[in-house]
Amino acid sequence: MAQFFKGFDGYCLVGDTVIGGINHWTITITAETQEVSAFNPTAATTWEKRARKYIPGAIGWTATFDGFFDATDEGQQAIKDAVVEGTEVSLYFHLDGDRYYAGKGLLTSENPDVTWDGVATISWDVQGTGPLVKYGWT
Repeated sequence: MAQFFKGFDGYCLVGDTVIGGINHWTITITAETQEVSAFNPTAATTWEKRARKYIPGAIGWTATFDGFFDATDEGQQAIKDAVVEGTEVSLYFHLDGDRYYAGKGLLTSENPDVTWDGVATISWDVQGTGPLVKYGWT
């Protein structure tokens, strides 16, 4: 049977500190390919002769998380400091209390967004610097 997750159970941590105000996160896992096409003079069909061939290459991940701007939040301040200082951080992206992704990464951007008729928001982008590990499910 399918298992669904309620979005309001999610949260983000930097180290062991909750990043306050966050209401959305996205992880993108990428898998590169390496072309290994070669001449094939004995191919039986045009398709076999002209088809490109690939093998698996490097894998990696990026993440984005965003929410409400809170200048007093300890987690948001830790992330802001990491952007400026260029320090690698440990990040945890929770689906709920027991299931989450964990990895280390470098913050590549910080994007405050303020509008006259709304609440100030902020988003950050992360480049993973190693494996992204899933905990709590297979």
